[in-house]
Amino acid sequence: MRPSNSNFHSIHANIIDCLSLSFGTVAGFSMLFVSAFATYEVIMRRIFNKPTTWVFEVSLFIMMWFVLLAASYSSREKRQIVADILVSRLPKYSSLVLGIAANIVVLAFTVIVGYYGSHTCLDAYQNHITSFGLLEYPKWILYLVFPLTMGLLFLQVLRNSLLDIKFLSSLKKETDAHETAPIKLLFGFTVAIGIGIYFMYVAPFAGIVMLVLCFISGGVPVGVALGMTGIIGMFTNFGEFQSLTMVPVIIEKTLYNFILLAIPLFIMGGVILARCGIGERIYDMVSKWSGSIPGGLSMATIVACALVSAMIGVSTAVAGAIGLIAIPQLLAHGYTKELSYGSVAGGALGVLIPPSAGLIVYGFLTNSSVASLFAAAFIPAAILIGFFVIYVFFVSILSGNYKRVSFTWAQKITATQKAFLGLLAPGIVLGGIYTGTFTPTEAAAVFVVYCLVTAIIYKQIDWKIFIGILKESAILGSSLMMIIIGAMILSNLVAHLRIPRLLTEWIVASGFSPSIVIACLLAMYVILGMFLDGLAITVLTIPVIYPLMPVLGLNVVVFGVVLMVIIEMALITPPVGLNLFIVQAITKDNILTIAKGNLPFAAMMFMVAIILLFYPKISLWLPELLSIG
Repeated sequence: MRPSNSNFHSIHANIIDCLSLSFGTVAGFSMLFVSAFATYEVIMRRIFNKPTTWVFEVSLFIMMWFVLLAASYSSREKRQIVADILVSRLPKYSSLVLGIAANIVVLAFTVIVGYYGSHTCLDAYQNHITSFGLLEYPKWILYLVFPLTMGLLFLQVLRNSLLDIKFLSSLKKETDAHETAPIKLLFGFTVAIGIGIYFMYVAPFAGIVMLVLCFISGGVPVGVALGMTGIIGMFTNFGEFQSLTMVPVIIEKTLYNFILLAIPLFIMGGVILARCGIGERIYDMVSKWSGSIPGGLSMATIVACALVSAMIGVSTAVAGAIGLIAIPQLLAHGYTKELSYGSVAGGALGVLIPPSAGLIVYGFLTNSSVASLFAAAFIPAAILIGFFVIYVFFVSILSGNYKRVSFTWAQKITATQKAFLGLLAPGIVLGGIYTGTFTPTEAAAVFVVYCLVTAIIYKQIDWKIFIGILKESAILGSSLMMIIIGAMILSNLVAHLRIPRLLTEWIVASGFSPSIVIACLLAMYVILGMFLDGLAITVLTIPVIYPLMPVLGLNVVVFGVVLMVIIEMALITPPVGLNLFIVQAITKDNILTIAKGNLPFAAMMFMVAIILLFYPKISLWLPELLSIG
């Protein structure tokens, strides 16, 4: 008997889901292998003076496969980074309609990347092109990633769309048949894209801005929104279809990069810490030492966030890891909701405190030393933490809304012993970088291995947790890297249109003082931060602003630190402060209450950013002392 049409489709849908899951798991394993390979390279080079000839090439090969392999799994789990400020506030029916339209944009992106990537693969095969480096291999093996992964991503997004359409049909029965809002919304989205494409022909800069805003506000994943804008701009300005052959080349140049390899590695190390209770041990230790001070538990939360930030490098992950532990204890000991929420969301400084994924990306975009950026961020981060602690101390004394918690010396020492291995992690990573033992990327690999060994020693990991770590690392790492891919496609367009040079010439000719331009830049970043993810802000703006820095008298390193402080502020300011939503997910409280508690922390961040601009030596002192540049 032949299977029914419904069962036939169900079987194929399950196959697609299983393949995406398998690809995501393999991607997670691949990044674990990279961390092992890079750690092996450090040992062989530093201890035995026998550097390998294959680790560098193999690691970059895996990096490219990792990002694109995990893309379909991120889509399956609906975990791509999306600025859903508009979509999330629409009625369910309307949001589904707009979501399907956004999926069509994603499908177009996968078709373009897959098609031209296939041509690149076929060309490399027919012409016997090999890699350049110590380890030679046929390049078609690398380029095979394009048709394979884009094909699966296409099928996964198509499956998601069909599920949404099916759900839409069921909702339609409960919705007024004459409802026109979704149709108007879809029409408006389509018209806005059409207008943006028109402006790409007549005024490319305006077209870029319009299309980016249209795609992002329509719920298109940020990476695809940036990438499709770049692709449309290349098509309209540089030889139509012929220009799109550059798309896979740009993706290869972006992913085949040893500096950016540090990002998914640091993320994997952070996921291990969060999943294996190491953050909990650190919070327990700090709270026992500071519990008897006025506001001590709140201070402990801030310090614990700082310590975990020195291991994870992503603020939202820090807020989640510490918030689950700290918020119930803070509320139980009489602290106000506002101060409790602010201590967690505001204290999570993973973007600023090294090792920071944001600083790694900034260093890549500006060709700056990542080690120098890390060193430059230390003192500003310490000042910011100091401001937070002082604020908490005085608010607690004035309000009296806290309870002192005293512990014996034995309890304090025991808690410190339990957290000791976790506390060593940032010292090993940063100490290794500044002593020249390993590069930031190698440091990230060593960090992963160290965290895994620590979790095993603590007996906080089993096979289920381990597989969960691999999957989560694949989703987070791939989602962030897809934004960078999209941004680099768009940056290629921006560079070819000479927008940075034209903007520089306009500013010079306008007669505006550097102070006014810098003030406008800060205002722009504050506004962008209310709507976009920090990484998206960085990769979207820095290629344009970087050439302006000499004209404005801005030090590249100092501005990088200022930008990270502003991004930290964006994470706790509505309407799209991601840390606020992390706290909301933990507490189920009103977002306005959470935002109110974070306003003082946001104000202190803005104040520190201004101080750094007026006194750049604060950031530059440590890099100069360490002779890093």
